[in-house]
Amino acid sequence: MVKIEKKQHQIAWSHLIMTALVLLASLYPITGQSANLTSYTVTDLRVLYVYSDEASIDWPVIFYLNEAHKCRVDLVTIGAESGQATRTIEIENRDIFHHRFYPDQADSNYTDTIFEYLMKERAPDLVILAETSGEHIKRLEEKLLNAGSNPGHIFNISKIYRLAGLSDTGQTSLGTVRLNCRELWDDYYDRIKIEVSEIFPWYEAGDYSGAQLEKYNLLYDITPGSATDPDFVSGLRSSRLVAVIDSVLPDGSLRKSFASRARMFLSMFGYSGTAVGRKRIENIMHGYRSIYELSIQVKSETKLTNIPGFIAYLERARSQAQKTVLHEIGMRWDGDIILRDSPHGPKLKFRATLSVNGPSEIELSYVRFSPYWDTVDVALDSISRKIAPHQSFVREYLVDIERSRLEAKMPESLTFVAEIVYGRFPMIVKSSLPIWEKPDINVRFQPGFHFIQPFARLNVDKVVASMNWKAIIDKPMQFHGNVKIELVTPRGVFAGAYRQEVQLDKGSIRETVRIPFSVSNLFELGVQQQIINLLINDRVVASDTGIIRIATCKIADTIAVGFLPDTTGLLEDILRMTDANFRPMTDRSLLTGDLDAYNVIVIGSGAARGYPSLRSVRGRFEDYIRAGGSIVVFGQPGDWPERVLPVALSPKKEMIRGGDLLNRIEGARILSSPHVINEADLLSWLDIRRELAAGLVSPAEKVYVTPSGATLLSVSRLGSGQIIYCGLPLTEMISELNIEAIHLFSNILNY
Repeated sequence: MVKIEKKQHQIAWSHLIMTALVLLASLYPITGQSANLTSYTVTDLRVLYVYSDEASIDWPVIFYLNEAHKCRVDLVTIGAESGQATRTIEIENRDIFHHRFYPDQADSNYTDTIFEYLMKERAPDLVILAETSGEHIKRLEEKLLNAGSNPGHIFNISKIYRLAGLSDTGQTSLGTVRLNCRELWDDYYDRIKIEVSEIFPWYEAGDYSGAQLEKYNLLYDITPGSATDPDFVSGLRSSRLVAVIDSVLPDGSLRKSFASRARMFLSMFGYSGTAVGRKRIENIMHGYRSIYELSIQVKSETKLTNIPGFIAYLERARSQAQKTVLHEIGMRWDGDIILRDSPHGPKLKFRATLSVNGPSEIELSYVRFSPYWDTVDVALDSISRKIAPHQSFVREYLVDIERSRLEAKMPESLTFVAEIVYGRFPMIVKSSLPIWEKPDINVRFQPGFHFIQPFARLNVDKVVASMNWKAIIDKPMQFHGNVKIELVTPRGVFAGAYRQEVQLDKGSIRETVRIPFSVSNLFELGVQQQIINLLINDRVVASDTGIIRIATCKIADTIAVGFLPDTTGLLEDILRMTDANFRPMTDRSLLTGDLDAYNVIVIGSGAARGYPSLRSVRGRFEDYIRAGGSIVVFGQPGDWPERVLPVALSPKKEMIRGGDLLNRIEGARILSSPHVINEADLLSWLDIRRELAAGLVSPAEKVYVTPSGATLLSVSRLGSGQIIYCGLPLTEMISELNIEAIHLFSNILNY
């Protein structure tokens, strides 16, 4: 029985090789990328590149190691913000990976977790420490430097280099590597320009801006001997598969058998790098057969499965060989994972595409979903299908998944597995969805609220009012690229022409976009929401919601308002919405300006901190008020200076609820003209106890009084004018579009 199976296996392999050879016509000539795949397959050198600042990554050195020495390069950094998901990105077919971790504040040993993750499969041969900063990065560096050599492990860190700073002018010591990065930039410019953007979509390769010569100092080295012309990989073997087998197995028939298959794999893939046509494909297929059978045989040997990292090392070699085989025989597998939000939570769709570009059919055995939170795979499709030559198979599978699963901190949260059979020989292919990392970018309406003066109600739907929003985009200085702006408006609001695509430039941290909009009779009463979304590659990376309503806040055309801005800037935003005649005042104008040019002077909360002259204008204020002027003082902090006004004012913080207030003057003019204030709606903002800036004002006609006797709204008359003190946080209440607060603001300025 065993002989029959072996014979059938040989027939299957013969069929596989023959069909692959027939494919030669469609594959010739072999591309440069194919040659790279075979080189990456037989080389197992690994480089760990640790950095902090994206702008300081030494791309020429990274591509030099990857191209000239066929090293796998893992770039690692730790983000500043916690609570985000770990992200891993691979540059396709180039063995360059980028890992971004985010600190877990709840895990005091988070750096240890990162270190173990990086060493899980195997330790890197070479570690390069770039310009680094931050507590977590420094801890990771320390662990790498102190890792040492573990005799029980197959792979250990052999060398550690650190990029020399600009201030390093010392002599080049033995083992120090110096590279002409300007020359390397020119050599690998085409690759850098195309491939780096796969990791950083904002990246644009311009002129080289780094140092002509970069020096890397050797910090740690356990390689035997030394080289007269040191390089990063001096003393390191490019492939150690045979040496590893020899080191873990005693001399005997088993070791010879394993080593023979390993040598066959390496030699066949090595020969294919220089071969073309039929010979190339024949070599690759024989090489893959050797590594596949070796990986199956090793799993039955307990002595080998217990060796840390050996199985993972061998599986990586088999997986890389399979990738090369798929490329060479003209088979293309695409597993697209699409996420869509719905009212019932996120929905996931997996689109499987198998293209057969050769003359022989391919069988798709099954498609399975491997959830990271469970050990049991979910079968999506278990019906075997055969795809004819030069045809494609496409099918979509819907998968229900909880939102919490998508937000988990996993490098690859969703994995789909398919088995493909070519010439009766099975190959497993995987598609994974890395958790996508949102750039540190933000968009916000400025201000985040807007009230519109009422307009005539007409029986036709026509535009009757026109305004504009201002959107602010905040971004890191190094980020650049195109972003899209999407506006979602309520019924009756229509956005005008605005920049729907914005080019963000490197070196700036803020961009302003003005969005004109019009309001028609279809606009509904009450508070409505308007949403702005910022998209990169059709993904929403930031959003903000602004509120808008119709509210009357008419200031008489004869009134000129001068104001001292509050610390939040809300006072100026509100004045712009009133269509009032207003103008900000300077510190100098308090001393020398013509105060009679204003009917009302408004002093915003905390304004005294930016106006030193406020302490010297009491006499000017008194003359201004007696002549008929009005000064409005909003709630002030405890550092309000004494003797600013011709009345005594001492701010006092109190925790107050709406029901605690006493209205001492029912029907007071300030509460009834030009708007009659609905007291219940006004004080609804105080349904919960809040800290308010009450004040001790004397003399004054007190309207709203706290239980302690302090005032929240008062009028102090002097000559033909008055001083109005309002400790209610009107600007904050208006920013939430409390309509009675808007009306009270109008009453105060029209008083």
